[in-house]
Amino acid sequence: MITIDRRLAAGVLLLVCLLPFLCHGKEAEPQKDLMFLEPGRLVSYTYDEWSITRPGLIVYCYPGQQESLLNAFCTVSIRMHCDHDNYNQYLGSSPAEVKKHYKAEQSLFSFNVFASRKRRQVELEPFNQSCLGVVSSGKYDIEVLLNRFDLWRVGLLVLGVLLFFIALPMSQNPLFYYTGGILIGLTSFALALVYMFSKMMPYRPLMLGVMVGGWTLGFYGMQMMYENLRLIFVLYQHYVFWYLAIVGSISFFVCYRLGPPKDRRSKRVIQWTLQLIALTMVFFSSYQRQLSTGFVLIVIGAYYHATPLNALRWVRNRFRSRYPGKRRLLTVEEFEEQGRIETDRALKDLREYCRSPECKQWTTMMRLRDPVRFASFVEGSPHVMEEECFEYDTVHSSISNDDSDEVVELTEGEED
Repeated sequence: MITIDRRLAAGVLLLVCLLPFLCHGKEAEPQKDLMFLEPGRLVSYTYDEWSITRPGLIVYCYPGQQESLLNAFCTVSIRMHCDHDNYNQYLGSSPAEVKKHYKAEQSLFSFNVFASRKRRQVELEPFNQSCLGVVSSGKYDIEVLLNRFDLWRVGLLVLGVLLFFIALPMSQNPLFYYTGGILIGLTSFALALVYMFSKMMPYRPLMLGVMVGGWTLGFYGMQMMYENLRLIFVLYQHYVFWYLAIVGSISFFVCYRLGPPKDRRSKRVIQWTLQLIALTMVFFSSYQRQLSTGFVLIVIGAYYHATPLNALRWVRNRFRSRYPGKRRLLTVEEFEEQGRIETDRALKDLREYCRSPECKQWTTMMRLRDPVRFASFVEGSPHVMEEECFEYDTVHSSISNDDSDEVVELTEGEED
């Protein structure tokens, strides 16, 4: 009897010792694994630290709101308040999609560096349903932040419109060429490293795999670098300074050696690239895609003068050119007045040109018969003397009288 009790006690003790290992891998089903969030409502989560099971997935969803002009620049985000990093996040448009991402990461053969992220604030679609799955082994609070008028979105719209209209002068500005060249050189240094590394690889298939995997990890590294940009500048400011100085100097020397583009087609390509970037900024300035598409069409129409008023003017001009009206001839008084105005304007332009540095005064004086009269004309004297005016009036009046006599004689001859 004593032997049986000892065996029973040993079995119970063994079962108690193996219970954590038998239960390992099972998820603790939360009482509510799907919750819909509202702006201004704080939801808390607490995980039992003494639990022998792993934490389960909890999905938080935001149903979205109706589209209107008042919330054209509205943004919605989920913020987590926690003092630890023991959590994973899974973003999706529905609870099923979030669970799909979660199960895919739990798979043995899964390798996806973009599956789970750790961000304290996640931006959502304000007009569509968005869900965020969280798996955490610690305490956290979660809430929805609603910004009905995001100034960053408005600034993105204004900057995109401004960039679209100044793309032409920027494409012809050497300062923009050097600035853009330095920025491209700083961001494309990784591409140069991959190219140099490819020269040392003996087999091209191996290099293809390195490039695919390397750029995947490189993109992930750039994203992590952007999220921790302030920390990098504080902790590694010396390395950042030398990187910017060396790579920026090399990029500037290369741009200076090549020089700004002089071909008109090259400038057109730069202009179209800037305008495409500007339209992209305008399109993504609002989550209302129909409204942002309207912004894009308005910007393009305003740039190419395709407004209704200009369209009506174009139709009017085309109609007048095709069906011109009867032109009215000038009278003698109108002809003389127009000639006087145009003559005074031409003489004024001539005096300004003679006083400018572009005119070679000494060469011009050597070719003239009366340099003194030319100098007095430049200083403001009349271009015609009184004797010349009297002679012109006498000849003009005699010619007019002769023409009148000929008209009278011709009329009398026709009457006879």
